[in-house]
Amino acid sequence: MTDLSGRTVLITGASRGIGAESARVFADAGANVALIARTADGIADLAGEIGERAVAIPCDISRYWEMAQAVENCVTAFGGLDILINNAGVIEPIARMEDADPDGWGQVIDINLKGVFHGMRAALPVMEEAGGGTILTVSSGAAHGPVEAWSHYCASKAGAAMLTKCLHKEMADKGIRAMGLSPGTVATQ
Repeated sequence: MTDLSGRTVLITGASRGIGAESARVFADAGANVALIARTADGIADLAGEIGERAVAIPCDISRYWEMAQAVENCVTAFGGLDILINNAGVIEPIARMEDADPDGWGQVIDINLKGVFHGMRAALPVMEEAGGGTILTVSSGAAHGPVEAWSHYCASKAGAAMLTKCLHKEMADKGIRAMGLSPGTVATQ
């Protein structure tokens, strides 16, 4: 990876899996990393492992005000925000639509789709003022193909993929690039 010394990366869903490993890779490349997750213990442990270039910021991305505060805390800790990785996501509760709990279905949308928007919306003013930045949304093959009993996940990932394309179209001329990444199946939690 390129030398990212002096750059700051904020990663949602950083307590485990893709998020935690991304934090390690970015830190190894010299970046400051702001670790975001609902579970404070997981990100605190990871911040301790990484050291002084990491800060743990507990946050529920389904609430915009929490995400806005997390971005503000990141900027306070490191002086800016260069890269946002929208990684947080959930898949449970898996159920066919006829059996799906509407509240559970909606909670997946709140995290997987609205959480992505909240991260983007909170980061944009900071990135625009700095003259640019990068927003990476972790997607899924489920964004492009239906999976039985995964209507909530497929719909949320399809929405997040389109949201990312819309953001790129709206902000590329201001130096903010947005892109999606679909890593496929990974052996994590």
